[in-house]
Amino acid sequence: MITLYQWEMSPFCDKVRRVLHVKRQPYRVEELDLAAVVTGKLRKINPVGKVPALEHDGKMIVDSSEIVRHLEREFPEPSLIPSEPGLRGLVHVLEDWADESLYFYELHLRLTMRHNAQKWVPELTKRDAGVVRALARFVVPRETRARTRAQGVGKKSPDAIHADIERHVGSLGDLLGKRQWLVGDALTLADIAVFVQLFCIRSTLEGWPIINGTPNVVSWMDRVDAATRAA
Repeated sequence: MITLYQWEMSPFCDKVRRVLHVKRQPYRVEELDLAAVVTGKLRKINPVGKVPALEHDGKMIVDSSEIVRHLEREFPEPSLIPSEPGLRGLVHVLEDWADESLYFYELHLRLTMRHNAQKWVPELTKRDAGVVRALARFVVPRETRARTRAQGVGKKSPDAIHADIERHVGSLGDLLGKRQWLVGDALTLADIAVFVQLFCIRSTLEGWPIINGTPNVVSWMDRVDAATRAA
């Protein structure tokens, strides 16, 4: 039995769900509320205090990259990590770029910019009590801003962030060219890892026109979504 502990709006949780769908593995979801952080429930599940966490046959695996590799070992078909060293290395580099760079752009855009946070903070706290939802309107953007400033993205001006995203999306379009997938000739973990971050960026007022202005990226996102969403 597989149980996924998650926040639905997290791109890393989306990454794991999509891998499970590709692997055609049934699973149950344990949706956590934001109060799980305050009460310590989340740290009882994962001492690091992060989601996703995946329980499989009594074993708890944390961190989306570790979870995906566990699933790849346990359910090797269809494979999402190529066996050829050069392709395997490229998948790793693109996954790391998505997880450690693109993620901070989507985080900053969705949860610190007021016009986006008005939509996404209520989504994050929709399972919480009213007092938590009320406090989160102020606390979540402030804490997220501190996090993205420490990483670096949050120190940039809106114009600089816009230029960065244009450069990232444009480079992805260049990498794709006329190819169907990012690495090799089949769907890989690289496609899923990059897709889930861009999916979040595209949900913001800033990201929508940038991504939609790059047709081959839009077509690729449609392919990844179709190949990885629940049947």
